[in-house]
Amino acid sequence: MLAGPPWVRYAVESQLLGLAPDVHPVLEDEAVQRVIRRLKSRETGLPALSSGKVHYTDTGKAYWDLFLLADIGLTVKDAGLEEEAEDVFRFQLPDGTFRIPPNVQPDYFCMSAILIASLARMGYRDDDRVLRYIRAIMSSQLTNGGWDCYGDDYGRDSCPMDDMNILMLLGNYESRREDPALNNAIDHLLAHREEGRHLYGFGTGKRFHALQYPAVKYGILRVLDVLSLYPYAVNSRSFIAMLDHVRSKGRNGRYTPEAAAYEYRDFDFGQMNEPSRWLTFLVNRIEQRAGL
Repeated sequence: MLAGPPWVRYAVESQLLGLAPDVHPVLEDEAVQRVIRRLKSRETGLPALSSGKVHYTDTGKAYWDLFLLADIGLTVKDAGLEEEAEDVFRFQLPDGTFRIPPNVQPDYFCMSAILIASLARMGYRDDDRVLRYIRAIMSSQLTNGGWDCYGDDYGRDSCPMDDMNILMLLGNYESRREDPALNNAIDHLLAHREEGRHLYGFGTGKRFHALQYPAVKYGILRVLDVLSLYPYAVNSRSFIAMLDHVRSKGRNGRYTPEAAAYEYRDFDFGQMNEPSRWLTFLVNRIEQRAGL
């Protein structure tokens, strides 16, 4: 992995090896520069959110470009995105929720949490606006411990996408990682794959099990990555079974994408022809967090 491009080396050194590498080679990388330019664009980036042209399932646009930079370990300041980050908070309502065009309603935490989780990782973790959003999330938790976009409590299952993206945000906080109030939401994600049911349109079939980054619509790597933040999850049989399934796809400890988004063709996870250092890093990060 250390023989890879600057953005992989930076993630490995900072997140796996506990070093403090120089960020400048990452910012000078052409592929990373293109992502930053897209995030600044009024057609594809954070400023484009107000136009309604950017949906949370669009790869190569605001939601997942920001997610990528956060995953590498860049801050908003590193990327020069301070003004664009403020564009996101313009959609925040007084109660802490977000109404983002074209169709992110205030209780659609599954969508807004993607952006806010990335911003939290990129230097906004203790921002009052992010903390107010988290309070709104926690106040809407269902009695079964999870979340859904309907926000009601009529005995329905929680939505796996809501649970995953909210846990992705809350996992930024050490105090939340061992909060028993989140255990039921964790259990929902763990049980979803075992039971194999479709919930809110999200299944655990072939697409779910494919190694892909980013797993925009719901995928095993992202579920594992989120759950690996929580000690309660990593000690479970279901977590180990999911991780063993991913490991079975590796060859000599390397992992090759089984699906790829064209918009990320400049990155090694954007092709399916050879092992990806980035996917290999992700699996190693999951293993390290889980103490395996």
